[in-house]
Amino acid sequence: MDTLAKDLRYAVRMLLKSPSFTLIAVLALGLGIGANTAIFSVFNGMLWRPLPVKDPQQLVAVAVKSRTVDFPLNISYPDFQDFRQLKTAFSDLIVYTPSPVNLEADGRPERAWVELVSGNYFSVLGLEAARGRTFAPDEGWVLGKDPLIVLGYKYWQRRFGGDASVIGRAVQVNNHPFTIIGIAPERYRGAYYFLEPDFYLPITTINLLDPAAADYLNKRDDSGLRVLGRLQPGITPAQAMAAAEPTERRLAQEFPDSHKDFSLLVLPELSARPEPGLGGFMSTAVIVFMLLVGLVLLIACANVANLILARANARRKEIATRTALGASRWRMMRQLLTESILLALCGGIVGIVFARWAALALMSIHIPTDLPLRLFDLRMDWRIFGFSFFAAAMTGVVAGLVPAIQASRTDLADTLKAGGRSGASEGHHRFRNGLVVAQVAVSLLLLACAGFFIRSLQNSAHVDMGFRVDHTLMLNVDLGLQGYTEERGQQFYKQVAERVRALPGVRNAAVASYIPMGYDASLVNVFPEGQAIDEKSKIETAFYDVADAQYFRTAGVPVIEGREFTEADTASGPKVAIVNETFAKKIWPGQDPVGKIFRTEKTGPPIQVVGLTRTGKYLFLYETPQLYVYFPMAQKYSSGATLFVYSAGDPGLLVTSVREQISQLDGSLPVYGITTMDAHVRYGKPLLPARLGAMLVGAFGLLGLILASVGVYGVISYSVSQRTQEIGIRTALGAQSSNVLAMVLRQGMTMALIGTAVGIVLAFLLFRGLRTVLYGVQSTDLATLAAVSALLLTVAFIASYVPALRATKVDPVVALRNE
Repeated sequence: MDTLAKDLRYAVRMLLKSPSFTLIAVLALGLGIGANTAIFSVFNGMLWRPLPVKDPQQLVAVAVKSRTVDFPLNISYPDFQDFRQLKTAFSDLIVYTPSPVNLEADGRPERAWVELVSGNYFSVLGLEAARGRTFAPDEGWVLGKDPLIVLGYKYWQRRFGGDASVIGRAVQVNNHPFTIIGIAPERYRGAYYFLEPDFYLPITTINLLDPAAADYLNKRDDSGLRVLGRLQPGITPAQAMAAAEPTERRLAQEFPDSHKDFSLLVLPELSARPEPGLGGFMSTAVIVFMLLVGLVLLIACANVANLILARANARRKEIATRTALGASRWRMMRQLLTESILLALCGGIVGIVFARWAALALMSIHIPTDLPLRLFDLRMDWRIFGFSFFAAAMTGVVAGLVPAIQASRTDLADTLKAGGRSGASEGHHRFRNGLVVAQVAVSLLLLACAGFFIRSLQNSAHVDMGFRVDHTLMLNVDLGLQGYTEERGQQFYKQVAERVRALPGVRNAAVASYIPMGYDASLVNVFPEGQAIDEKSKIETAFYDVADAQYFRTAGVPVIEGREFTEADTASGPKVAIVNETFAKKIWPGQDPVGKIFRTEKTGPPIQVVGLTRTGKYLFLYETPQLYVYFPMAQKYSSGATLFVYSAGDPGLLVTSVREQISQLDGSLPVYGITTMDAHVRYGKPLLPARLGAMLVGAFGLLGLILASVGVYGVISYSVSQRTQEIGIRTALGAQSSNVLAMVLRQGMTMALIGTAVGIVLAFLLFRGLRTVLYGVQSTDLATLAAVSALLLTVAFIASYVPALRATKVDPVVALRNE
C-alpha cells in the first residue's frame, strides 16, 4: 500500500506538471466514458433497474400466449381471478391497467391518467403510503364499492401543492365522488415503465367511472389487463407455467372461442420489459447500441494511448535514469499504468457530468400525446456509478498498457548516451500510426452507421403509411368521462363533425376511435361464414377501428373496391364492415371480399363486407402486414374518439375555432391530445424509434470524428516536432515549402486513406447486424459510404494541414542550432 501511495503521489505530480496533456486526455476520455455512461443509463432505466418495491427480484410478469396472435397478450379479469387461485405456484397476483379520467377538485376539472388496480396491489408490492394509507385487505374487490384514491406523490405535489390535509377529502372523478385516502411513496412511479400514473383507483370502481364498462370485469375475452405476481419460494417460472396447465385445459373447454390454444406465460419482471415477447429485439438493440458507443470509447483510448506514447518518449531520459538507479521494468510499467488509470478515473468523473447533460437532453424530448410517458428514466444510481468506475478503470488499463510496455523497453545505454534527445524507435512510430489508422477506421464505421440510421429515418418518413399525413388536425375527447349515454354520444359526435365541416378552411371532418399507429389498439375474432371451425382450427384475429361515414375521405384512407360507410349504416340496419387487403387475402384467398360475411362471435350477428382498403401501417412502422377491419360508429359505439379535421391550409390555425365548436356543445368536456398528424408521425410513436436511433448514432459518429481528427493532428504534430532537424536540413538544401507541405500531408493522408478503406470493409460487415433496426437501407448504399468517407478525409486533411503548414515555417538555422 505504501508503494501504491507513492505511485499515486508521483502520478499526480507528473500530471500537474503537464496541464495541457492532462486536460486533453481527461476531456477525450470524458467524452468516451460519458457517451457510454449515457447509453448505459438509458438501458439501465428501461430494462435493468428493478421496481422500487419489496424484493423486486421475486416479481414475475404474467401474460397469455395463443396460436392466433404472434405476440403475448394481457389477461382478462376473470382469468386473473382463476390464476390467482394457483397457490402452489403463486403467493399472489395483482392486476393493473392505465386509464384516463376527469378529476375535479376545487371547481377545476382536468384530465388525468390513473392505474386501475386490484385491492391487493400495494400490499403485494410491499408499498406503504407516504401519507395516509393504501387499500385495506377487504377493499377493492366488490364491483361498485370503495370509491377510494391513492394519489401519486408527483401528482400530489403538482395538483395539491403537497398539502397533507387532502387526506380524507372528497373529489369528483368522472362526476362521481371519490375519497383520497393516501399518498404513494415518492420513489414509486407505477408498475408500467412507460407510464407514470397520477393516482390509483380500485379496478372494481370501473362501473362508477364508465357505466358502459359495468360488465368489463366479467368478460373472458377482454384481455386488456397487465398482471404481476410473486412466485412461491423455490418455484421457477417454468414450474408455474406447468402448474397452470389444468386451469388452461378447463378454460379451453368452457370458453373455446376465446381460450382455444391458450397458455400462460410467466417471465421475470425485468425480462418482460418493455413488453412480454420483445426480449429478443431489446437484447439486439442493447448489443448494437453498446457496441457502437463502445467504439467511441475505443477511439478515445487510442487517442490517449498516442498522447501517452508521445509523452513517454519525451520522458525517455527520466525513465532511463530511474532504471539505472535500480527501478525494475515492472516498477516502471506500474508507474505509467498508475498515471493512465488516474487519468481515466478523472475522465470518468468528467464523463458522468457529460452523461448527465445528455440525460437531461433526452428527458427533454417532447412527444405529442397527453399520455404521461416516461421514455427515459435516467436517475443516477449505483449501477451507473459502478459502470462509470468500471469503464474508467478498464479504459485506463487499455489506454496505458501498451504505452507502458513500450516505454519500459527503453534502451538504457543509447538513451543516456544521447542525453535524452533520441527520437522514438521505428516500432514506436509504426504503433502510433497504427493507432491512428484504427481511429480513422472506427470513426468511419460510426459515421457510416450514423448515415445508415439517417437514411433509414428519411426512408421511414417517406413510406406510404396508408393514410394522409399532411393537412390533418386531431383532437381527442372521451364522452364516457362525462357520463354520456350511447345515444347522447352518437348525437354529439354527429353534431360536432357537422359543425366543424362548416368552418372556413375545413375540407372535411370525421370521427374515429383510434389514431393510426397510436398508443391504443383493439382486436376482434374473425369467424368467416361457411368455414367450419373445429377444435383444431386456428381462430383468426384482426385489429379494428370504429369510424363514421366521412372518415376514409378525411383521413386519406382510400376505399379501392366497394363503398364507404353511409348514413344508412345505422344501428338498426344490417351490420357492415370495410376490410383491408391483408384481411381479404387471409380470410378469403383468391376471392372478391366484397359481399362476404363474417362474425366476431360464433353466435353473433352476420357482418357483410362492403368495402376494401389497401393495407397500411396500424401499430408500428416496421410491422408485418396486419389484418384490419373498420366498423361504422353507428353500429359499434366508442365513448372515446378522435376528431380528424382535414384542412385547406395550416391545420394548426384551426385549433381555436374547432375547440370553440366543441365547447358550444359541452363547455365542461376536456379536449386533449391536440396535435397534427404530421407532428404525430414525425415526433410521436411512428418515427420516434428511427429518430432516436439517428440522433444517438449521429452523436456517436460526431464524437468519433472529433476524436479521430484530434488523433491525426496529434500524430502529425508530434512527427513534425520530432523531424524538425530533418526538415531544417531539407530546407537548407533547397527544398521548397510546397515540398515540405506535401511530405507532411502525405503522411497524414496515407493513414487516413488506409483507415477509410478498413472502415468501409467494417461498415459492410456491421450492416448485417443492423438490418433488423434499419428501414429500406441497402448494404450497398454507396452514396452514404461515399459521403461519410469524403467528410472524414476532409477533416483528416485539415487536421494534417495545420501541422504541415507549421512545418513549412521551420527556420533551418534555428533547427540546426537547437540540435
